Amino acid sequence: MTGQENLAMVAIIIVNWNGKEFLKKCFGSLDLQTRKDFKVIFVDNGSNDGSVAFVRKFYPSTEIISLKMNTGFAKANNIGIKKAFESDAIKYIVTLNNDVEVDSSFLSELIKSAQKNTEAAAIVPKMKFFFEKEKINSIGIGIHLDGGGFDRGIGEIDKGQYDKHEEVFGGCAGALLYRREALESVAYRDEFFDEVFFAFYEDLDLSWRLRLAGWKTITCPKAVMYHVHTATGKRNPAFKSFLMNRNRFFVIVKNFPFIFIIKAFFYTLLHYLTLFKGLGSKKGLSYELKQKTNLLAPFLIVFRGWIDNLRYLPIMIKKRQRIQKNKKVSNAIINKWFDDFSLDSKNN
Repeated sequence: MTGQENLAMVAIIIVNWNGKEFLKKCFGSLDLQTRKDFKVIFVDNGSNDGSVAFVRKFYPSTEIISLKMNTGFAKANNIGIKKAFESDAIKYIVTLNNDVEVDSSFLSELIKSAQKNTEAAAIVPKMKFFFEKEKINSIGIGIHLDGGGFDRGIGEIDKGQYDKHEEVFGGCAGALLYRREALESVAYRDEFFDEVFFAFYEDLDLSWRLRLAGWKTITCPKAVMYHVHTATGKRNPAFKSFLMNRNRFFVIVKNFPFIFIIKAFFYTLLHYLTLFKGLGSKKGLSYELKQKTNLLAPFLIVFRGWIDNLRYLPIMIKKRQRIQKNKKVSNAIINKWFDDFSLDSKNN
């Protein structure tokens, strides 16, 4: 890809599952980067659409890791990151979805910001919608008191309202630069992203762990990219909803101080009431899921989520013990995060 792999200080990890249709734009935009000291590691999750052959033919300098099955977004990224870290020269990791196109200065701006903000574990680009380029998809993620997260600025017309570098709670791993030192500081048994999550909220969980360890996340609005959005998740909306519901509890159990766990379950009840109320309306996530599946789907998703939470509770408690032991911030600071980075506090 770059012709300068021996000089690479950045590894771009692209996880792919049957995404051949997006790869030409993604790789083509990386070829146009003004900064060249990077390597690309393409981790394919058992695709059967010719993705690997396509990359091997048209982008031969790309390092390809071809997995036999779909291991999920979290594990595939971990595999790519560990491969990248075999080289001591790699100082930064950029996780990048396959369904994106990046501006030519994308990588240059991210690195410039990372070098300036040495206290930042992650640098967040301005992610815009691919088919509605005037609209923001995400410029950082915020938190909910129910344990979930949200894309900051999603759906807003970009009028420059986010064009200053500022601190946010975390970032979407669909396009995010991580500092190697930060990732290594929160790794659990050689895992950076929690592989139990499979996909969805694995980046929120990592953002929590980085913050609890004392790191920050900073936006870099000059690093612009365009995202198709839910190109993979829309293939199976019921499975996506299941993962998001289940993984939200994993985030709570692992990262929340006890008093916030109590608050989270209260807000979860409100979340469920809103969810089920949506079944009788003609809009909202519950209605959309019901239309694509059946009336019982939301109830089954919640039930399956609770079963899985009980199943994985012992390992999540072990991970919690490690996280809380290494925590470098007070509960007062965490409470301030819910003031600064949560929609709930602003709306109550």
